Amino acid sequence: MAKPQKVWIDARGQEVPAGYVGKYDKAKDRAVRHVLAGAEKLRSQIEAFMRDAIATMDELAGMKESLGERGNFSARSFDALIEVAIKQQYNVRLDGRVQKARELMLDYATRELAKAGDGAFLLKQMIDAAFKPDRNGFLPRTEINKLLRYHVKDDTWNEGAALLREALVTEAGKRYLRVSRRSSTSEEFRPVRLDIADCWPEERSET
Repeated sequence: MAKPQKVWIDARGQEVPAGYVGKYDKAKDRAVRHVLAGAEKLRSQIEAFMRDAIATMDELAGMKESLGERGNFSARSFDALIEVAIKQQYNVRLDGRVQKARELMLDYATRELAKAGDGAFLLKQMIDAAFKPDRNGFLPRTEINKLLRYHVKDDTWNEGAALLREALVTEAGKRYLRVSRRSSTSEEFRPVRLDIADCWPEERSET
């Protein structure tokens, strides 16, 4: 059994004799340290699992002559009830020409809005969504692609779209591991969620 602390250190870094530390404060300190130890142990286990899982899938991928599009790779068990997939995320970083492309595209949408066109309102929403960066400064690749698939007979719009295509710089981002399973081949795959929020214990109702 650990010996009781004679001196405690408070939030200001000052020593406090154990006799001056309240019962609740001691219990609170023990509780948070206990939870921290568990969280750090779990984190270590997850990191070890991820290293093993990625190494296993990378080794399997090396046995294939060709991988999926842009490095994505997935494999299923022989009975087709388990699927493991590696997904490579790609981020869109845009250079200084982006602002000009946005102005040209908005010019077309604004002119169409003046004609009271409902389609132009939706198009403006698409433009706003495509040019809205995330907290890391990247633009949504899916929204950009949607916008570039929108074809119109307008020189200003087409100039902006061409400028946007030239400005696109795609770079590899995070890789994601997805593990799924199903009870039979007639059912949809359900992911094994490695999400601590999804593991909240169920509350049992009293009868």
